[in-house]
Amino acid sequence: MANVVFFSFTEADRGVVVTIKGRAVNTNYTNLNFRVKDLLKRWDTEDESVIRQAITKAMTGTSRTIVFVGEKTHKSKWVKEEVEMTIANGKPVYAIRLKGTDGKKPKALVTFKSCGIMIFEPLRSGY
Repeated sequence: MANVVFFSFTEADRGVVVTIKGRAVNTNYTNLNFRVKDLLKRWDTEDESVIRQAITKAMTGTSRTIVFVGEKTHKSKWVKEEVEMTIANGKPVYAIRLKGTDGKKPKALVTFKSCGIMIFEPLRSGY
């Protein structure tokens, strides 16, 4: 059975996340053995209960959450909540720094690091 992964990201990183999601379902990328759940659909509401319900539904059946960390991820209320919801459900969180970005790590990733959150940073030239 393939892993089912929840993608957490900000609107600013949508394009990169769509590309990664596309590769996950592309048979040419055989090493990517997972299915993706996310909230790529844009929501025309500011009703927080509706958004929370959508996140909860999308996370159902997932085995972990991957947070894509870009320039503005640390400002996202929803990324924070998605991390907290994942941890509360006893599932692992992985964070991947998007190439070419240098934004702060979201506070939730730092706060819950003792829960086993793994943060992957790309290699920079000169290392």
